[in-house]
Amino acid sequence: KNNYLLSHCQTQRRRSRGYNTQGRVDNNLRCSILIITLFIIMFYPLFRTKEAMPPIDPDEEFDLIVVGSGNGACGFLGECLKHVPADYRVLVLEEGDNFFFTSDITHQAGWSKSYANGSAFTLHNAVTPTGRSVLAGRARTLGGGGSINYTMIHESSEWLVKQAGRDVAYWDKCKEELNASLKRPDPLAKGYQTPFADFIAENAQKAGYAAPNKDDMIQNIPSVNESENKKRLYYFPTQFDMFGSRTNSGVSLVKWEQIKYRWNTTVTGLVMGTMNESNYCNGVQTRSKESGANVTYKVKKDTGRVVLCGGSQSPRLLLNTEELAGNEKIGQRVNDHICMPLALYVVKKDKASVVGATDNYESLFAEVVVESKTDEGDATTTNVTIDFFSGDVLRLIYLISSLYLCYVPFNGFKRLMGRFPIIFTYLSNTLRMILTAIISLIQVLGRLIPFLPREIKITTALVKFNASKEGYYERSGSRIVLRFFDDERDSAIAEEAINQNLAFLESYGTKPPFIIRKLFQLVTKIPYRQGRQVRRYVRNFARKTLLSEQHLAGGCVFGDVVDKGLEDSNKTGQVFGTSNLYVADLSILPLPRVSTQMTAYLMGHHVAKQLYSAKKSSWKKNN
Repeated sequence: KNNYLLSHCQTQRRRSRGYNTQGRVDNNLRCSILIITLFIIMFYPLFRTKEAMPPIDPDEEFDLIVVGSGNGACGFLGECLKHVPADYRVLVLEEGDNFFFTSDITHQAGWSKSYANGSAFTLHNAVTPTGRSVLAGRARTLGGGGSINYTMIHESSEWLVKQAGRDVAYWDKCKEELNASLKRPDPLAKGYQTPFADFIAENAQKAGYAAPNKDDMIQNIPSVNESENKKRLYYFPTQFDMFGSRTNSGVSLVKWEQIKYRWNTTVTGLVMGTMNESNYCNGVQTRSKESGANVTYKVKKDTGRVVLCGGSQSPRLLLNTEELAGNEKIGQRVNDHICMPLALYVVKKDKASVVGATDNYESLFAEVVVESKTDEGDATTTNVTIDFFSGDVLRLIYLISSLYLCYVPFNGFKRLMGRFPIIFTYLSNTLRMILTAIISLIQVLGRLIPFLPREIKITTALVKFNASKEGYYERSGSRIVLRFFDDERDSAIAEEAINQNLAFLESYGTKPPFIIRKLFQLVTKIPYRQGRQVRRYVRNFARKTLLSEQHLAGGCVFGDVVDKGLEDSNKTGQVFGTSNLYVADLSILPLPRVSTQMTAYLMGHHVAKQLYSAKKSSWKKNN
């Protein structure tokens, strides 16, 4: 018996130990699977299989190399390809992804995801003269900013004449040609705007804003009105069809089958030589982001052209070119729109049912002209614009979790995000997941607890305006210095614009519950009342919170860095001191007063028109 009992106990202990061991194995396996799954979700964009690029003969020489494929490039290529022969060899180099891999965020329902997509959106290393970090970003994908956002308005032709020469009739004609290519419907047509956009416009007109005017339109796309009216509303068409697909943006201007295209390719330098006692760009040095291989693409001798359409990267390329070091105006006159988020309001109950996905970015904006004085005592004006965003809070969560990172209190940490943008991407996604979990929990509990909401629809706005003083690129490194609030006028302009519009903004929404509002203000200082709250917010924003609208312009300005082409149109956009290097993007202008997308398209269109128009006898002669 004793032997049997001993044997039985030993068997049971062995079985117990085996069971526990198996349990531990199962738990470890589950944890491993979970960790691997999270790793794949977080780092999949870095390792996913890319679409193979067609090979290019290393000895091939191109008629034209275009650096960048953003707004300026699309405007340039759309016009250029109309006039060149079929065998004209064009190569386009893009730092970001193929459009196929970013097409989800170009859809109307997904545009705000761009801020959380590290391959399509990244940060500048931007600071103020005193070293405060500025949260400023740029698009890097086929179509550039026009594949992410979609405000469609031109600068006035009068403003363009002052900056780039020629006359109003010329710029109106260019707008007509470009706008006709985009084939946009009339945004003033009945039923085009959403019911909630019409509600916002109705309240804006009660607040003194002039109604949208058909006379501001050329081919259904508006331009800034230079009338004396200080408060105006603009309707603009979107780039989407009725199903939200982005069918009429800059990408649609180009016949991509006529060109060779390299994506995930970083341009590291320009290969310069001399020809006829002038600097000549022989080619472009690149590095593949996928393989790390260094490749130099060459242009044809005597007739080849290199056109920079890299937006904010064009001045940096010129600064890094030793042969152009003598021009100290490269990288100067740089600016971006100061962007100040305003209060979150809950959509009124009687309007909540009409707020849908297409309201996430309303296709209208308000403009108010604020008067101020320069340091010399001269009167001047600043155009302040207000963009509107509405919808289910879970749809707007990408926008909120990204833009509101500007309220991170530690300046050193924000500077680190500028140097290493991947930190911004992961922090934005982390904040989004936390907010999504909280909001989803509230909505679930709303089905059980009567006073909690089942869905939360909010409306908010952004105030934007040009900084009073222009900034510059540091000549070495990657820093861009933006002089936000370096002039007291910036604070005065912000205070007046916000004070003027708080009552209007509250007219189409209601304040959140007291506790939520106070917690929100504790973090952001965003005001719900005029006067002291506004002053506190502007003061805090100027010292700690700086945010730009991702509209960086300047650095290669007409007359300073590139030729206006007024004496010889073949030199339009040509970099001074070179014979075949051009710039055709927003960097050739000072910062426009409104959203920059259409002006960037227009600059590309303008340069190509002057260089390649079939009516130009010099083009026919040379080719």
